[in-house]
Amino acid sequence: HEHRVNVDLEGWVARPLNVQRLQNNDFDCGVWVLATIFAVVRGKHITGVWEQDMDNLRHYLRTMVLALPVYRYDS
Repeated sequence: HEHRVNVDLEGWVARPLNVQRLQNNDFDCGVWVLATIFAVVRGKHITGVWEQDMDNLRHYLRTMVLALPVYRYDS
């Protein structure tokens, strides 16, 4: 099923959140993306986390996801 979403990007400007390398491994990419999303959603210009924080952030994200209510679809 293909769903096309029309988004007007007129006036949007992409700006890097960080200009220096923060990740030095090849397995925390997704956690960094989520940290960046959290920062932007909260109106921040930096993530406020460092590479040594990734284990704690990963644990926090796991805890938050597991705390979500389970949706049961009853037909």
